Amino acid sequence: MYNIADIDREIAELQEQRDYEIIYWFDMGESDRNYGLSPQHSENPWYILGWHDREYQLEIGFNPETPSFDHF
Repeated sequence: MYNIADIDREIAELQEQRDYEIIYWFDMGESDRNYGLSPQHSENPWYILGWHDREYQLEIGFNPETPSFDHF
């Protein structure tokens, strides 16, 4: 019989490992872009998101529209 506490702990450890790996690949993509390298791991979606993050940051940084919070 499985212990629910053990399963919850294992799930938490796996989520922590997943989060670490996502940040690792995202940061690697950002770093490669900052050094002017072409994408080295194009098959990894987190790496590619990190590599393209600079374009996104520039896009939202120069958005001339004033944000509106009147959604209703």
